[in-house]
Amino acid sequence: MSLGAWQRRIAPLVLLLAAWLWPWLAQAAAGPVVRVEVGARQPVLVGQQVAIDVTILAPNYFLSAPQFPALEVPGAVVTLPDARAVNSTETIDGVAYAGIRKTYAFTAEQDGDFQLPAATVRVTYAGDDGAPREGSVTLPVTTIRAGTGGKSTAAAGAAAGRRLLPVARLSVTQTLDHNPDHGVVRLHAGDALVRTVTTFAPQTRAMMIVPPPAAAPRGVRMFRADARLSDQAQDQARGPGGTRIDTLTYVFERPGSYTLPPVTVDWVDPATRQPASSEAPAVKVEVAAARNAGALAPDGPSAGALPGEGGLPWRTLLWAAGALLGAAVLALLWRRLRPRLARLRQRRAGRRRARADGADARLAATLRACRAGDAAAASLALGGWTRTAHGTTPAAWAEAAGDAALADAVTGLQRHLYGAAPVPSAWDGNPLAQALGRYATPAPRRGHQPAPALPPLNP
Repeated sequence: MSLGAWQRRIAPLVLLLAAWLWPWLAQAAAGPVVRVEVGARQPVLVGQQVAIDVTILAPNYFLSAPQFPALEVPGAVVTLPDARAVNSTETIDGVAYAGIRKTYAFTAEQDGDFQLPAATVRVTYAGDDGAPREGSVTLPVTTIRAGTGGKSTAAAGAAAGRRLLPVARLSVTQTLDHNPDHGVVRLHAGDALVRTVTTFAPQTRAMMIVPPPAAAPRGVRMFRADARLSDQAQDQARGPGGTRIDTLTYVFERPGSYTLPPVTVDWVDPATRQPASSEAPAVKVEVAAARNAGALAPDGPSAGALPGEGGLPWRTLLWAAGALLGAAVLALLWRRLRPRLARLRQRRAGRRRARADGADARLAATLRACRAGDAAAASLALGGWTRTAHGTTPAAWAEAAGDAALADAVTGLQRHLYGAAPVPSAWDGNPLAQALGRYATPAPRRGHQPAPALPPLNP
């Protein structure tokens, strides 16, 4: 038989053997994979918030959640919102992968090309035999191009005091602590009016909203409280976004008619890429004379007035002098005590952080999550405890402990969270809590002193 005929006969057998071994060879060579997706058409606008999805895939299932790093890009703001990761499963070349996705928020502060740093993320996942495996992925080179979208957008940013304008349709609403009467708020001299202005920016962080300017008419004093920012806002029509709440207090000292000017917020229209604005409307106020005006300015000198004065009683002057003296004393005491109080608050805050971040607190949080049946919270707390107390991952610590029940409970938790196969929706954390209870050391009761090991020498 010739060599060519032998090769023709053996070729089908070789192909059949390769097809039979391919799934095992592919799974043995499989490793972690990372993907980066930019959720916007480029070039993006300067000031436009763009979602960047980073997905990490690992064969079988994760034994601990990967720690997504903070990304620093010069000329841009990149944040990682406090949102839960999205879990997924998929099959690649016949190998089942478990995926975890987190979304970064990217906002360019100037035009140009931006590259995400090549950060490395450590991954711990289960091998074919269920044993922990360590791996790592590096973010691929990802370029984001940003532009100003024309002279109008740049001019709008310059007109706003060089503050970057958000690229989103902002909406502004206001509320008053006094109900208007036929479109007019009616007050008396000495009264205050509180005006609350709420600005909502869809799909944008609250920090990107430019502080709206506010002014008061002549004869009115205005006080502005610190703004309240929130990124957990939700609009039924436009979805999630950021909210900025500004509280303005106006004090009217004299009677008259006043008009509080509108509060205007600037932004850039994402569709037309042109500057736009939204505003809270002006407020009309009618101020009448003070309610106690007759008591404060009686006709003729009062019995308690000082000699030669028209109407201020001496008791009022004494009370005013005493109040000024007391305020001066309190200011002096506060000036001396403030550094000590600041140091005391810092020490207390440090002790609270140490207790909250300590190994005992993390273990207690893990046990609470197990008893509550919260698998995600239990995995997060257990990972923090093993890193703090043992310097390793939960799976590696359980295997090193040599406790079969503990290892089974940890593996069951990871399979429930990250396994590719379907699992019941409810998770029973009692086995893991019972196994971890053997490694918890009870804290001594406050005021309890341990008994001495030896009796006193001279009873």
